[in-house]
Amino acid sequence: MQLNWLEKIGHKANHNAFVDLCEFKQQLFCCYREAENHISADGSIRILCLDLSGNVLYSDKITVPNTDLRDPKLTLTPEGQLLLLAYARQTSVNNQTITRRNLTWLSQTGHTWSAAKECAQAGWWLWRLRWHKDTAYGFAYNRKQNAIHLYSGNPRRSFHLHQPYALSLSQHKKGYPNESDIIFDNQKAYALVRRDADSYSAQLGHSRFPYKKWKWIDLGRYIGGPVMLALEENFALVAGRIVKQGKLVTGLLRMNLLNGDLQELLILPSAGDNSYPGLVLKGTLLYVSYYSSHEDHKSCVYLAQINM
Repeated sequence: MQLNWLEKIGHKANHNAFVDLCEFKQQLFCCYREAENHISADGSIRILCLDLSGNVLYSDKITVPNTDLRDPKLTLTPEGQLLLLAYARQTSVNNQTITRRNLTWLSQTGHTWSAAKECAQAGWWLWRLRWHKDTAYGFAYNRKQNAIHLYSGNPRRSFHLHQPYALSLSQHKKGYPNESDIIFDNQKAYALVRRDADSYSAQLGHSRFPYKKWKWIDLGRYIGGPVMLALEENFALVAGRIVKQGKLVTGLLRMNLLNGDLQELLILPSAGDNSYPGLVLKGTLLYVSYYSSHEDHKSCVYLAQINM
């Protein structure tokens, strides 16, 4: 695995972070949050369209009045549309949280977007959506509940609670599960979940259709903002924030899906506030979007091309 090039693609706001990447109509679409800082009330979503050389072709911006839009994610629907998911924190004048909702937008072109529509349960943070056989699945977390729920359906139509407390402190003795990703292999599903309590160790989940029962393997290490990409049988590429020599960096790892063994492949240029990567694989070329503050201590968005 070799880094071919690295481009800084998002730097106009004071804080540019929480990134995702998707291929749509043979172009790359990168979304991230622009704001004054990590927790400010002015969060908006920037969406960049890029060619495969990392050149920005055009950009869009999505805002909601009096709302901090956080952690946008992109996915391609079975109908071939681009779907954007974000967590919407409605705020007061002094940045106190009034309501928390999960919002989605649709685009047929990548240029214009539909009106926002709410999905899943308010107060439960729907982290990411993954489609399998025309159905979207996603884990939502709630800090006070120390748990994640699995939701399924179509987030623009009917999206419902599929399996409550799929991983929780009360049932599994694993505190504060939160950010997650899911990949599917026919009837099997694999989930990767970050945790921020007790041992802080990420969990690998196994389940079979209908994905009601989950078995969990403790990975023995911290992985923040996790994202997965299926590789050869029983293996996945994992990216996220990891601890390397006592520092938080953005890393790429190869994971054995059967037993959770992890092998570090590459540490991307990163330091300070960083991570939340997105992954797109085209042939032997891997595109990774992420954010980092290793240059001038400013949080900026980067796009890397890596030869697999």
